[in-house]
Amino acid sequence: MCIREEEMLMKQFSYVLTNPDALQTKHMGNLTREASRFSSRMNLINGAKEAALKELRAVMGLDIQCGNRVTVTVEGKDEEAAVAAIQNYFVANM
Repeated sequence: MCIREEEMLMKQFSYVLTNPDALQTKHMGNLTREASRFSSRMNLINGAKEAALKELRAVMGLDIQCGNRVTVTVEGKDEEAAVAAIQNYFVANM
């Protein structure tokens, strides 16, 4: 069985949240909508908890606080564009 190299790759980045307003449901909803623009699978990790970035309820259940370092993982056909867009969103809003 042959596994293509692209199937084994995953992109990720970490970010320390500095904007307390960004943790409100409205802003987290905007983040999940941004993630939903892409077909890649995306997860948001806060400590030992992990959630699908496209699911608002799951993201809100991560109990993220200002000052937390979160990690975003992205895997899929459009992962390059997805990582760039989500990173830009974090820098501009989080």
